[in-house]
Amino acid sequence: MTLLEGRRVIVTGGGRGLGRAIARSVADAGAAVTLVARSLDQLESTAQEIVSAGGTADLRVADLSDLDAAGALARDLTADAPVDGIVHAAGIQHRADALDFDDEDFHRVVTVNVQAPFALSREVMRSGRGYRASHVFIGSLGSSIAIPRAVAYAASKAGVLGLVRTLANEWAPSGVRVNAISPGYFHTELTTDLLNDEAQHARVISRIPMRRLGEPAELGGAAVFLLSDMSTYMTGQQIIVDGGWLSS
Repeated sequence: MTLLEGRRVIVTGGGRGLGRAIARSVADAGAAVTLVARSLDQLESTAQEIVSAGGTADLRVADLSDLDAAGALARDLTADAPVDGIVHAAGIQHRADALDFDDEDFHRVVTVNVQAPFALSREVMRSGRGYRASHVFIGSLGSSIAIPRAVAYAASKAGVLGLVRTLANEWAPSGVRVNAISPGYFHTELTTDLLNDEAQHARVISRIPMRRLGEPAELGGAAVFLLSDMSTYMTGQQIIVDGGWLSS
């Protein structure tokens, strides 16, 4: 595909899991990808896959739990070239009963999952080099339903949709689009602890009409669609990729 040829796209969390798969799909569609994550080793591994497939990848090591670092990263990324798209795939999870949930853990999850993506997109806009860009946030089933023992994650992902709708309305006059992809259950680092429990794994599968977990690569098409000219009249929306969970 060449839907994104000639475009520059930032993918946070690009070193592993869903972010890595999205970065691969975006590169396969022709974009020059800037990968952002905390681990240089993971970034280099993703970049090698992209380059081996004929794509282009640039690397930035950054800890997005540091909001000052997120702002500095945005200013660095826009210093030399415009940004045509950004996918906020970085995210974290913490599981505990609500009564036992620590304030510090709650704050950390909300910071990485909501505040950092907002800060990054805001600074790209402030730079004046991100106009007409497409901003893609990552929601979750937790954006729409309860997830027991994940109160901070569910709150953060519900907040992502509020963020997407508000930014979409504020930035639409500038030609900027803001949308979300909301995945269901995929086997990634964030779900390993849950899905390694046989009873929980069986419970999850029983709720999915397609009777299987999603493959990370299956999110790539949705991301390419939202970043491309195929979705130019679409903003403030979420694409749900969950094997039919919410429809059931």
